[in-house]
Amino acid sequence: MALTVEQRALLEAQLSEARAALHRLEIGGAEVSLAYNGENITYSAANAGSLRQYVRTLEAQLGLRTSSRARSRGVIFG
Repeated sequence: MALTVEQRALLEAQLSEARAALHRLEIGGAEVSLAYNGENITYSAANAGSLRQYVRTLEAQLGLRTSSRARSRGVIFG
């Protein structure tokens, strides 16, 4: 399904805000808050993985990822 110009602009704005929030969290911010889908969500270092997943989901919706799933890493022995 193709996105309308308005939908794409909204997703890009949400992605930009989510990436900025993740950056603030990664550099030591205690908590960050985002508003989306009519809700305010507060993320802390304890649930940074949820924020990363939200960023990946937005990237997938915009076609910036081929999958919303994180890529698995192989195990190397030796």
